[in-house]
Amino acid sequence: MAQNTPEGSPQGFIDVHAHIAPLSFLKEAQKSAKTFGVEVEETDSGHALTFPGLPTLRAAGGSLSETETRSAWMREQGVGSQYLAAWLDIQGYTLPPEKEADWVRLLNEHMVQTVKDSGGAFRTIAAVPMRDGERAARELEYAVKTLGMLGTMLPSDPADIDVADPSLEPLWAAAEELDVPVMLHGASHSKWPQIGPSYLAFSLGRTLDTTILAAKLIHSGLLDRHPRLKLMLCHGGGFLPYQIGRLDVAYRRGMEKVTELERGGPEAYMSMLYYDTVTVNPRSLRLLLDLAGPEHVLLGSDWVWAAMSGGLMDAVDNIGLDQADKDRICRQNALDLFGG
Repeated sequence: MAQNTPEGSPQGFIDVHAHIAPLSFLKEAQKSAKTFGVEVEETDSGHALTFPGLPTLRAAGGSLSETETRSAWMREQGVGSQYLAAWLDIQGYTLPPEKEADWVRLLNEHMVQTVKDSGGAFRTIAAVPMRDGERAARELEYAVKTLGMLGTMLPSDPADIDVADPSLEPLWAAAEELDVPVMLHGASHSKWPQIGPSYLAFSLGRTLDTTILAAKLIHSGLLDRHPRLKLMLCHGGGFLPYQIGRLDVAYRRGMEKVTELERGGPEAYMSMLYYDTVTVNPRSLRLLLDLAGPEHVLLGSDWVWAAMSGGLMDAVDNIGLDQADKDRICRQNALDLFGG
């Protein structure tokens, strides 16, 4: 049975956090693999890609690479629209800068075509090249202005890349100027192997790297330089909302200060950030809402991992929200933030 949609919102919920590896792109990648220096093997489970310097990826197939299965799930859950970002593993962030830019352009164009072919229920969030800030800014501008994409999702410090490096400043400036969100999302190929065991990479690794990256960006003064930047932290903000007190007091005591923040300390910037509901736990979501407020939290499924947390609305429906706040989280905040 379908979930109830918000009152006054017959179009249904908006799911802002979902992934896709378009089948058309995977087939194109297989044809062009030698040009990019990528290996592509077609298996019974889908296409398995191997990028320079990385282990072979899990095969991308089934409900990750098509829209039919997710469309049925969306109807069951009361979702009227889903914003699709690329499966971050296939963004090509270990390719040389010139090849990376061409690879990402191809990926974005296939994503947009996939959405056009799938009906009106889907919109797209762009990938950008990560090794060159100017190229990243140009790709974001092209994706938004020419392809009609809604913003961008960045992998949090993938492989050998530091997303807080000053070289990416043109990207932040472009996102602010275009008035589109930048979503930070944990990367499969992160620094986690240097920190903890492989069996905790999915649960902790992909939230820790976003936590560290967000803290670095705040400390760098990013939100002072770009106060209109729409920065969103996936997976409920990682650990940041729950440990912001320690970050703040360490800064104010001078223990971790790298620049003078205009607002006086890191905690003051939490109200400028946005978060999704992918905490996979009602009590964690309640803590997040107490800190951020319902105006800064957006519904997300993390498709294709949606089934891991049961029903999409399990957490939102069980923390005592009134209907107005549910409407904000499940639909209105997405329209306000993404202009979708």
